[in-house]
Amino acid sequence: MLNLTLAVLVLAQLTPSAPAATSDARPITERVWHLGDNETPEWPEAPTVPDGQGIEVTFEGRAFAGEGVLFCEQRNVNNDWHLELNGTRFATLAKKDGLEEEYYKLPAGLVIDGTNTLRLVGDTPTDDITFGKLRYFETSLHELFNLSPLVIHINSAPDLEPLPARITIETEAGELATIFDAESLHTAVREGVVYISTGKATVWLPTGKYTVTATRGPEWNLNAMVVDVGPDAEFPGIGMVLTRVVDTTGFVAADTHIHTLTFSGHGDASAEERMVTLAGEGVELAIATDHNHNTDYRPFQAKVDVGSYFTPVVGNEVSTPIGHLNGFPLGASDPVPLHESHDIVKIVEDMRAKGALAVILNHPRWPDHETGPHGVIQLDHATGDWTGTWATPFDAMELINSQTAELEPMLLFQDWFALLNRGARVFAVGSSDSHTVGGVVGQGRTYVVSATDDPAAIDADQAARDIAAGHSSISMGIFCDLRLAGKSVMGETVAASALASGLRLRVAAPEWVRPRRVTIYADGEPVLVREWAPVEGLAFNTWVEIPGATAWPAHDAWIVAVVEGDGVGKKAWPQLNNYTLAATNPLFVDFDGDGVSTSPRGLAEALFAECAGDLERIGVAMNAVDSAVAVQLLRLARLDQLAKADSALHQLAEGAAGRHPNLEEWLESLEHDH
Repeated sequence: MLNLTLAVLVLAQLTPSAPAATSDARPITERVWHLGDNETPEWPEAPTVPDGQGIEVTFEGRAFAGEGVLFCEQRNVNNDWHLELNGTRFATLAKKDGLEEEYYKLPAGLVIDGTNTLRLVGDTPTDDITFGKLRYFETSLHELFNLSPLVIHINSAPDLEPLPARITIETEAGELATIFDAESLHTAVREGVVYISTGKATVWLPTGKYTVTATRGPEWNLNAMVVDVGPDAEFPGIGMVLTRVVDTTGFVAADTHIHTLTFSGHGDASAEERMVTLAGEGVELAIATDHNHNTDYRPFQAKVDVGSYFTPVVGNEVSTPIGHLNGFPLGASDPVPLHESHDIVKIVEDMRAKGALAVILNHPRWPDHETGPHGVIQLDHATGDWTGTWATPFDAMELINSQTAELEPMLLFQDWFALLNRGARVFAVGSSDSHTVGGVVGQGRTYVVSATDDPAAIDADQAARDIAAGHSSISMGIFCDLRLAGKSVMGETVAASALASGLRLRVAAPEWVRPRRVTIYADGEPVLVREWAPVEGLAFNTWVEIPGATAWPAHDAWIVAVVEGDGVGKKAWPQLNNYTLAATNPLFVDFDGDGVSTSPRGLAEALFAECAGDLERIGVAMNAVDSAVAVQLLRLARLDQLAKADSALHQLAEGAAGRHPNLEEWLESLEHDH
């Protein structure tokens, strides 16, 4: 019995353009089935109520010489569904979420004269899908679409060694091209996209003119060329060279949030395909975070032979009723962490007990601003206060999640700034949360300090500790690093006097990313803005000199740089959010020389105690501090039993309005809410 693997069976993982001879199609049925176990009124092409959990349909056919093609429409295929004709398994449905047209190869001799029986059998038959509108062609796939080969080689400069990469292919009309027969263990193929791990791929395309673009993540340039494909094309192959244009020496590129269909059960990237995409996007520290599963990439990394390109880490996206948290490293064979609790402290304690050195709160405003964890607790951007039972036992939170829609990127920064001002030492991470081949893995990433630049020799435990300590920056297309006296100081505490020796910010990006602005924040307030006009076609690399201690508040504070840029706007790096971004983790400044940098809340508590509840003294103190400390003082005055009168609080706010104009607005918002 013929029983081929998915890599061979599935044709183009995409919806092809119209075949050359649609009139040659032989009908089987126009019916569309709904298989599974749930009602789906949102799928209009099939019945709302499932027809069953498998299909058997007979049709009258005729035998023909050579290979044929089966056409179907399908939707929401996330598990293995197998096609059998006359008792022979010949294909496995392509895993895709949307309603798609698909073409599958019919091996020679499967269609017989007379009655034929076609079956669809699922490994997980409760998986809800639609399937139908069946017909077949008595010709090969290559003849049906007039296919010709294009051999693509990707090499690195200057050594011209084969290089893993992403290849994006667009038609002359600018649409993602249909790609045929490119699947192998060393490729990951989707509509218009081929990831390669060996530096070489052969793709089959309908005759025409195409734009081929090679990329390898935001540390490398973009190389594009126009090619003719067809029997009369002058060249059946092309070579493309990529150059590393962003120097990240001393850092490794980590993606702390990665999924596979194999172990998360949704999306479309198999574990093998994920290995190819990680190598192709230049991710150097790959943290596996399938839902409630301790995933070990090492067997798949060895199978695909990409061990030299990244260090894998066993992790887990602990998916709980109150939010999702990533923890790593973990043991692949150990019990998964607690994930049914509503107690965040117990959840994180269990993650740490099972070995996690870094714990991250994922997408704190997902699925939307109101129902994500920070929406549920009604996090106050002014003070960092929240309602209900909550805590911050995690080490970091996602400020960049490139597969979560976030039209207001600074909202998450306001959340973060509020927590820092409250005194929570929570650091920032960037990640992709990629579940699919097309959802660019590593598009959001974290640059972690590292003693080695060898991506296969990273100390994963130390990297986790550095992420937990904020010794990193976050990126979506742009790299940044905060340095003092030549040393990266993100996550560090320094004396204010040391800033005079030269605090500098480095910002870098490839030529296809355009940084526009950097804002330096002290305790969440902007204190310095620089804007740029990047030169078209040139990689961006600049240093921003940051003023010494005289520019900062005359008390302990934290400093963060946020870099904003344009959206990329290219199919070669498709974005869910139309902007690029980078940010440092905080540098904590010790002004009073006690060896620590006290948070705005801590400073306010000390000042409030000194004022002994005297509103006049509190008012004087509010005018001697920055706005983050002032609002904490006003908060304490509001909570104090001696200052219940609203009029007294408003007098405090009005008295400090010249220095802190937002205090009155904050008070009024509280009164409106209550």
